[in-house]
Amino acid sequence: MRVRSRENWIFLQEKGFVVLSIQDSSEFPSNKFYDELWSVVSYPSIQLEKEHIMPTSTVSPPQLDPQLEYLSKSGQTFITEPTLLNGNLNDFYEANGYLVVPNALSMLELEQLRDETLRICRGERGVIEGVVPAPPEVDDAEVLRNYLCIHFPHKISDVMYKYLATPKMVGALLEIIGPDVKCMQSMLFIKANGKPGQAWHQDEDFIPTRDRSLVGGWIAMDDATIENGCLWVIAGSHKHGLLWPLEMQNDSRFDCADESRGFPYTDADATAVEVKAGSIVFFNGYLLHRSFPNRAQSGYRRVLVNHYMSASSLLPWKLPEGKEHMATADYRDIVMVAGRDPYSWKGTKEIAKPMVRPSGEGGCEKWGARREKERAADQVNM
Repeated sequence: MRVRSRENWIFLQEKGFVVLSIQDSSEFPSNKFYDELWSVVSYPSIQLEKEHIMPTSTVSPPQLDPQLEYLSKSGQTFITEPTLLNGNLNDFYEANGYLVVPNALSMLELEQLRDETLRICRGERGVIEGVVPAPPEVDDAEVLRNYLCIHFPHKISDVMYKYLATPKMVGALLEIIGPDVKCMQSMLFIKANGKPGQAWHQDEDFIPTRDRSLVGGWIAMDDATIENGCLWVIAGSHKHGLLWPLEMQNDSRFDCADESRGFPYTDADATAVEVKAGSIVFFNGYLLHRSFPNRAQSGYRRVLVNHYMSASSLLPWKLPEGKEHMATADYRDIVMVAGRDPYSWKGTKEIAKPMVRPSGEGGCEKWGARREKERAADQVNM
């Protein structure tokens, strides 16, 4: 059926019809509407008044988002073997900008990570900006639902620190980065059902390496599926060597982070990376990637994401201090995970502090482009 307006849509919904398209999608800005639209049961025996139906030639079908489209199909497509090209990981990584190493962690290791995630969210591992310590009587599930993502958990957790450099993690990094590897960030995603995903972006937008060697190591603590918000990538998009413009977005499917725009790809070019718990997904800092909300009925899509780069490159992540020039700026809050540090003479610093990442549920006024826009407005009004 085709409908002209929200009132007619409601009429059809009450009658139990599936609405296949609408005349003007701007009348229905909510993604929730599309969720409802495709969940109605059809009863073709019901008769409708003529004014509620439009000729099929005057409208086109609505565009479902890729997650909903895939969910309408049956089955899952887990990557259960290492992604190889010409028999090695690096060739696949160079061609596609990502790779998968299944079975990188044991069930015992996964249980350790999940248990530590709960302890961190309960506030048992120390102070985290945005985390409210939970008393014993608060249910574990309620505690985990409070947080979408915590940055730098390795700063307060020996367990998270340990998983910066597991054997299979380091083995793959040596192959795709080189002999000297350092880590500068960890992010712990809990992503309970109903929590948002993250819009298209490139990690080098946020962590700028000088030699384009940034690599994300995405450790799946649960099976990551299309339904619960797995990673989506545009294979090969890293080859441009460009950082596409970032703009703020207000899509309720995603958290507060800004979205990459203007790149020469469409949703049809994206690949869902469904992996089993214990897998590690590696991806290039220039690779376009995103995730959708966790639309599962229950549960989590827990992931520990660590970021790595060549230790031979400087890391101009923060503005220089004192007499230091931007040309030689080098963020030194790092952990060496392989090889040697050519800049060890600089020493290391404790800079980053654990913090909760805004999910968007409480507003995004202080995040990303919104924060910069606010600062610019403040300057004008001074």
